[in-house]
Parts: sequence; C-alpha cells; structure tokens
Amino acid sequence: MTPMTTHDIYDPPPAPIPWAPPDPEPLRWTAGDLTVLASFGALILAAAALAWRVDPTMAFLILLGGALVIVESWFTALGFLHQRPMESLGARWKIFLAALIPWLLGLGLAAALMLGLFYLSDRAG
Repeated sequence: MTPMTTHDIYDPPPAPIPWAPPDPEPLRWTAGDLTVLASFGALILAAAALAWRVDPTMAFLILLGGALVIVESWFTALGFLHQRPMESLGARWKIFLAALIPWLLGLGLAAALMLGLFYLSDRAG
C-alpha cells in the first residue's frame, strides 16, 4: 500500500520562485526625438486652434485628448527604440508614426461613426 500524499505527479507542489523586480532602465531620447514630440504637439495645437473657432469646449477636448495620445505614442516608440536601437532619424520617425497608427485608426473610425450618426439624425428629422 502506498502512503497517502497530498500531491501527485499531476498536481505538484508549487516551487518557490524568488521574485525580484528588474532594475529600472532610463529611456534615452535624442534631440530628433524631442523634435518629433514638438512637431506632433504643434499639430495638436493647430487642430485645437481651428476647433476654437467652432467651439471652445471642443478645442479643449482636442488639446487634452491629443496631448495624451501624442505622449503615450511617443513613450511607446521610445520603449520600442530602447529595445531595438536605431540611429537613423528617418527610421526613428517611422517608429514614432507607427506608434500613432492604432490611435489614428481607432479615433478616426470613432469620429467617422459619430459624424455618420449626426448626418443620419439630421436627415431623418
């Protein structure tokens, strides 16, 4: 007769795994990276200035939302470039633009749907 155990080969006891967080590594950016951030920021400011002529609240929302999108995409691109360094400014610009694509598609689709709904509601009445 075999002795009774609480674990068998299909239910092994958990192995103790010491967890130590990795050492933080600072993100490094270049002057070109800051130029990218400033360029995208200038585009958001221009869009907010154009929206101000229509509605100040919309200008504020464009400024706030655009700033969050730009900063998040910029840091995402920096994180990618930290793991796969590139020296060419043109290649770095492409990475920054690629980080914006999901936002552009998602926000563009949402805006198109809202405008479509506004158009349909204006025509239905």
